[in-house]
Amino acid sequence: MTNSYRNDSTWVQLQQYLPPAYRWEPGFTPTEESFRWRNSDIHVNRFANPSSKYKVILHHGVGTNGRLLQLIAGAPLAKLGFEVAAVDMPLYGMTRNGEPGIRWEDWVEIGAGFVEREIAADGRPVFLYGLSAGGMLAYNVASVTRKVSGIIGMCFIDARSPQARMRMSNRPRMDEVAFKMLGAMPDGMLRNMRVPMKHLVKMKALVNDKRALRLLLKDKHSAGASVTLEFVDSMIQYRPSIAFEDFDLCPVLLTQPADDRWTPFSVTEPFWSRLHAPKTIVTLEKAGHYPIEEPGLTQMRDAMAAFIRSAGGKGR
Repeated sequence: MTNSYRNDSTWVQLQQYLPPAYRWEPGFTPTEESFRWRNSDIHVNRFANPSSKYKVILHHGVGTNGRLLQLIAGAPLAKLGFEVAAVDMPLYGMTRNGEPGIRWEDWVEIGAGFVEREIAADGRPVFLYGLSAGGMLAYNVASVTRKVSGIIGMCFIDARSPQARMRMSNRPRMDEVAFKMLGAMPDGMLRNMRVPMKHLVKMKALVNDKRALRLLLKDKHSAGASVTLEFVDSMIQYRPSIAFEDFDLCPVLLTQPADDRWTPFSVTEPFWSRLHAPKTIVTLEKAGHYPIEEPGLTQMRDAMAAFIRSAGGKGR
């Protein structure tokens, strides 16, 4: 694998906008590995800890990547003794994509396959965390594998819901018309037309610090990434393996940033109100969509750790 975060500066520069306690000391970085999926090398960042009773797998959305999630969620949990792995989905991060077309169901397949691999390796319980669109990705993965011990999400966006889409858009009526037009476009155009995701969604609300936002919007591996219209359409059309009302496989924790200017709780509500599983909400004070603020960051770390220990039994 040639792609590596050793050659990427965005995650290094971003740390200046994190609270001092969340900046990484020299030599403190996750290991990098990959696994083969079709014609792609899927990149994984891992804070390994064989003595940890649990594994936590992080899923990014359409504005971040695995290394950015390790900064705010993975490293804090690793310092508490948990093993944490973050997957870069095709089109994002350091994954080398060799497929001509990528759809949302491919992300679900990759995530589910990784869970299966991790459980088969040593049988340790697996918990999923998802930021932004990664929250629903975590739900979709858990619904496919039926082997996850718990789900944590920063939000849960049911992209099929016009109500949810309109609540998270700056141009709700215009965007709804555009989304409906996708289904009428020829397959070849959907598959071949690539557009920066920041032109399609409310990416300017990704992080509340304007300096951090400028940095991320320039990053082709995260907020500056381009996707095909086919990928966007597949997000909207995807039907989960288990309906929200029927999901009872594991508990679910929502870590909702209090100052989320992109996906406030009203965006998650269409999913949350229908979810059957045991569910808990923790509000992250002063935190934005990609949370880099205190006390929200520490509240998220503590809530995640307590949730994992409660759902999985005693231990780390």
